[in-house]
Amino acid sequence: MPFVRMLAGHADYTPVVFGERRKETSWAHQIATAVILTSPLLVYGGHPASLLSNPAADVIKSIPSVWDETRVLPPSEIGELAVFARRRGDVWFVGGLNGPVARTVTIDPSFLGTGTYKTTIVRDNLENDAAVEMETRDTRRGQALQFPMRAGGGFVVRLTR
Repeated sequence: MPFVRMLAGHADYTPVVFGERRKETSWAHQIATAVILTSPLLVYGGHPASLLSNPAADVIKSIPSVWDETRVLPPSEIGELAVFARRRGDVWFVGGLNGPVARTVTIDPSFLGTGTYKTTIVRDNLENDAAVEMETRDTRRGQALQFPMRAGGGFVVRLTR
């Protein structure tokens, strides 16, 4: 969808759906839709209580609706995997949406400026698709980030100076 339907610009799409409506996608995948898919009126599909009680609520609330810069990152592949880096001000978000095959993705954050970035990672819980794993660490330009994703999985990374 981000490479075909949204090729010429935004689309009418409702991201971040939890519960039965998310079908074969993980929570991390649903959160990543807010980073990758844009809409002129971005309205999350999740119930407010499910958003606020999510372990990734801080990251969800911090995702901007408008971006200053967007980069499609390798190893994106139409119909298989979408990995976007988006910047708003000095904060970068990287979102990954996986297709039907489980895989591990390595991201080279060469788009970052110099210095150290506080990195918050939201990724698939490989044991429970209705949960996410959270990690906070420091990252510098050139330090690879690796994400194992289940089929229909995803990840979100917030990088703040």
